[in-house]
Amino acid sequence: MIGLVLLGFLGCSPAPTETVVDPVQSTEVAPKMDDHVGIHEGVQHPPIPADSPAWRHDPGGFVPDVRFYGERDWDGVRMRVAGHIAVIERDRARLAASAGHYAEASKIYASLSETLGTMIPATAGPTAKIPRLAQVAASRDAALMMALHAGTPQPLGEGLAGVRSVLLTSAVQELSAEKKAELKAQIEQALAITPKPDIDAFADFDDRHELRVELWSLYLDSVDPIQFSDPWGYFTWSAYAESAASLLATIDGRSVQGTKPTGLFTVAGAGAMPTGDSLIDVAGQPGPQSIGRLARLGLDDPKHHQWIEDTVYVLNTKMAQSPGGILPIVQSRTDFLNAMGHGSRYYNIKQLRNETVRRLAELNHHRLARQALSMNLPLHHQDWECPNREGILVAIDARLAAIGGHSDANQRLTEARSLSDAFLEKVAAASP
Repeated sequence: MIGLVLLGFLGCSPAPTETVVDPVQSTEVAPKMDDHVGIHEGVQHPPIPADSPAWRHDPGGFVPDVRFYGERDWDGVRMRVAGHIAVIERDRARLAASAGHYAEASKIYASLSETLGTMIPATAGPTAKIPRLAQVAASRDAALMMALHAGTPQPLGEGLAGVRSVLLTSAVQELSAEKKAELKAQIEQALAITPKPDIDAFADFDDRHELRVELWSLYLDSVDPIQFSDPWGYFTWSAYAESAASLLATIDGRSVQGTKPTGLFTVAGAGAMPTGDSLIDVAGQPGPQSIGRLARLGLDDPKHHQWIEDTVYVLNTKMAQSPGGILPIVQSRTDFLNAMGHGSRYYNIKQLRNETVRRLAELNHHRLARQALSMNLPLHHQDWECPNREGILVAIDARLAAIGGHSDANQRLTEARSLSDAFLEKVAAASP
């Protein structure tokens, strides 16, 4: 049987809502952890079976076995939650900074740096590299926010972040031609990276984590420390290049011409495999594309492909006419999938819901996007295979609230952080 803590990578799948069709009676004994194998050496996209004993039991919460989460060790799990905390606290800092409260934003970034410093394990590899990268970036942005608060120009640092710090703390029109040329040269140097990272360019588990490090490095170099400019969907090289283009436009005094969002549902967006951590494929947290392919109801199934095409057509038509009408359609379509009863339907349902959140958010229908996101609750079954799944969903909801100017944004960010800390406490109790 295929190892299914692989589902920790794809996993965290939002299972269906109120109407759960479970092919196994609730009295069945929970599967042994041996049902979860997890590490697929040398396999990029292993097949995901329609059913597995590992999906027939709902643990209802934290499971004190690292294999359940698709990682080799607890440091791998902590690394993933460190990424969540980095996103949550950065959003909290940006919420303050975008309102002009730079001193408060500086304190949040500084506190984040301290927190991440305690999460860097002694071991090498991605589990240490990612929290360290995020820590350095948080410290950098704490200093930048304090410089903005004090009105102090910043010297040119490294990469796109260094250019941005100069542009944020200096009057661009007063910069010399030589200084502008220096800033442009640094941007061009950043764009000269080869090969360009591809979120689907990984061979196996280890290669995928190394790609994760590379993507975090690019994200932290390009992320705006004040404005919410993250893509709705995966963070890709295109997002990095757009950040560079925006900086170049600022230097030249030109208006920024970013990619205009279409809000259009796509077949891949609605029907492909979701990744495990929805912050990655919904809210732009850096990370690789999903791993695995569905043996049932994949896009290589002509009949299902046609069903997805029909669904996309209906949703795009409704988006143009009345965006609020999208939610009942998505509910009816997920009910149809749910009624099939096989375990991997969770991933089909998750992808359709994720695409709904992405497209509504892209067109600034933030309240509708929050409603679509809430369809993932209550958590059950494969949801628990994702580290900090509840914290992830609340973090996305907080991002939507912050961008939408909703009054509960800060409260939701605080809740997302509390859930993340609570999950880490369970990890600490379970790990040696």
